[in-house]
Amino acid sequence: MLIGIFAYSTWVDRPARIREFTEVEIPDKMLNLQVNKEQQQESMSIVVRILNGNGVSGVAYKLREYLLNQGFDVSETTNADHFNYEKTIVYLHTSNYSMSNKVSEKLGIDNNPVLDDRAPDYPCDVTIVMGKDYKQLPPFRENN
Repeated sequence: MLIGIFAYSTWVDRPARIREFTEVEIPDKMLNLQVNKEQQQESMSIVVRILNGNGVSGVAYKLREYLLNQGFDVSETTNADHFNYEKTIVYLHTSNYSMSNKVSEKLGIDNNPVLDDRAPDYPCDVTIVMGKDYKQLPPFRENN
């Protein structure tokens, strides 16, 4: 009998509880988080490799953290073949030009990728070689 009373009270009160949950407003912050997650999902399919081409210790790691927070998949962070790169260069290893465009957009640099189709099975989509102009990149700007 107790089970019957409990079941009845649960069922009778059900519409009020449903109304409570369906009438809840979603704060703007939560909506913005959803948009950011959607943007990150877009970026997540882009695999990036970062090479330090300027010789300043720690800058590739800082850019890595920034790109990870933007939703990119960073496969490797290491030194370039030399440290005399004046400008940051984006190498595109696929035929999907929009990938380099998304990376360039997040870095705030012109999208003039160097196409590198030497290895179609390359382990990343985009390689960023950080030049001596790295201070113009978002994680290094003074107003950040």
